[in-house]
Amino acid sequence: MKKKTILLCCALLCMTLLCACKSEEQIAQTAQPQSTVISPDVHITQEASERETLTVSGEGEVKLTPDLATVSIVIKTTQKQAEDAQQKNAELTDAVLASLKVNGVQEADIQTEDIHLGEEYNYDKSPAELVGYSMRNTLCITVREIETVGKVITDAIAAGATSTYGLAFTVSDSSGAYQDALTAAVVEARGKANAMAAALCVELAPIPVSVNEVSASYQPYVYEETVREPSAADMAASNDANGISVSTGELSVTAKVNVVYEVIASTSLNSGS
Repeated sequence: MKKKTILLCCALLCMTLLCACKSEEQIAQTAQPQSTVISPDVHITQEASERETLTVSGEGEVKLTPDLATVSIVIKTTQKQAEDAQQKNAELTDAVLASLKVNGVQEADIQTEDIHLGEEYNYDKSPAELVGYSMRNTLCITVREIETVGKVITDAIAAGATSTYGLAFTVSDSSGAYQDALTAAVVEARGKANAMAAALCVELAPIPVSVNEVSASYQPYVYEETVREPSAADMAASNDANGISVSTGELSVTAKVNVVYEVIASTSLNSGS
């Protein structure tokens, strides 16, 4: 009888220990946050500490008027002798540089982008016949008085430039606009959070748990006509005091954020259901 009592006690003790223990896998599953997806931009997560959070995203955009223009100007000459092509190109380049400076382009805003001397062939003949040499000098310039960019290009063409490309408009400082875009992004995120909280009948903490800057975007405005030879209209415009008509458009500065709010309470409607 005594042995049976001892065996029964041991069996009860083992059963108690087995019920009290959990496998490592069960513990890990319990510790994982449980997430409820509301939309691609919004979800509620219950942390292991039982704290519920609401995560939303926001995006802000600010439009700017450009105050700078950049453009590449090409001077190309072709002669039978390489020395003649180089000399002619130097003369035209000096004339183009003089026109740029007359129009207010500073020396620091003129950069030589490329210089190339190559052979020219007549491929209508077989074998191809060497007919001369071409010299190409490319200048990249920044125009700070943006309203004069049309006249700058027109006068450069009149002085001897043979083509232009890469006309783009930008701003000298976009930091202030980006700060405004960040503010708008946070405001939008807060609006989403308030709307979702009202729909879910929950109350959010006024101060976010975290705010993360996701991405920033700044898009210069690039003129559609990227490469061009001087046309008859361009040459006629050289007699116009204002030069070629150019539209600067607008620039867009955007910011995106992710904001996490803590769910601190349920409303009476939710509690009563």
